[in-house]
Amino acid sequence: MATAKELVSCQLSVVSCQLSVVSFQLSVFSCQLSVVSCQLSVVSCQLSVVSFQLSVFSFQFSVFSGQFSVVSFQFSVFSFQL
Repeated sequence: MATAKELVSCQLSVVSCQLSVVSFQLSVFSCQLSVVSCQLSVVSCQLSVVSFQLSVFSFQFSVFSGQFSVVSFQFSVFSFQL
């Protein structure tokens, strides 16, 4: 079950795979540029007003992950999170 409510969203991906059981995302402005991005989530919630993410290789595996941010900037070349 995945729900998303977005006012402005842009995403450019070469390879992107996402498997979610429950995923909620509420965004006012969200940009993501990815070469390879994989995310496996059981429960993932993200609420952001402004969020920018630029990644070359990013892997994230989470069972329970919650992120609430007003302004969030993330730039990574190699990022692995387990």
